[in-house]
Amino acid sequence: MGDSDEVKAMPQRAKGFVINLAASPQRFDSAKAELDDVQIDTIRVDAFDGREIDLAQYAPYDDRKARQFMGRSMTQGEVGCYVSHQRAATAFLESGDDIGFVFEDDIALKPEFKTAAAALIEWLRPRDDWHCVNLGATRLKITTPMAEVAGVSILRAHYFPMLAHALIWNRAGAAAFLAAAEPIFCPADNMLRQVLTRSDMGLATGQSLVTAGQFDSDISARSAGNRGQFRRSPLYGLRKQRRLLHEKAMAVAHRLGHR
Repeated sequence: MGDSDEVKAMPQRAKGFVINLAASPQRFDSAKAELDDVQIDTIRVDAFDGREIDLAQYAPYDDRKARQFMGRSMTQGEVGCYVSHQRAATAFLESGDDIGFVFEDDIALKPEFKTAAAALIEWLRPRDDWHCVNLGATRLKITTPMAEVAGVSILRAHYFPMLAHALIWNRAGAAAFLAAAEPIFCPADNMLRQVLTRSDMGLATGQSLVTAGQFDSDISARSAGNRGQFRRSPLYGLRKQRRLLHEKAMAVAHRLGHR
């Protein structure tokens, strides 16, 4: 392995909180092997299986608000994924650490992650101008460049990107997410966008450092290919466009403020 490909030791052995269903131990073992390779201590977070609940009787979920905001009801899988991310953020806060990774269990780390992760943590640790970093986004819109760390560009993600399979939280960010997390009325990645677009405290790497989907996801809403069709309101299109325009307007205003 050449010098440019060497894995730098992770400062203070950062923890990786991996969301995993008890019925899928092989997925956890796969994620743990990936993280062991970059000296990240793996902490299993018991995923919430939304398939086991009746949403009509599940108090944290607000179907009326979901239909107003999303233009449709949420699926059981989406609620399960959402609650799993709540559990992961809580587990991170309870650890007492100042920074923590949160991963879904179907991840694969790209070589760029292995060479840049330690330097990224070192760059983030003294800063107080961020709450969450998205490491796995594939589509980035409305951003401002901040720095280059170990060859990876870091962006202020005014319009926080979707996909939540690989995140870095600090304590203030995890607490802010949990404070806004109930009632549940949209998928986890939509709520991340809601919270972090408003605060303008979200960052993203300019390239995806962590891919998802080496297994069929069993906690993520990605497994529900028809989620956008589920119990749609007749006003689905209008409410979706209203939501997107509002979020993008906030993001543009933040970006203009950074010029």
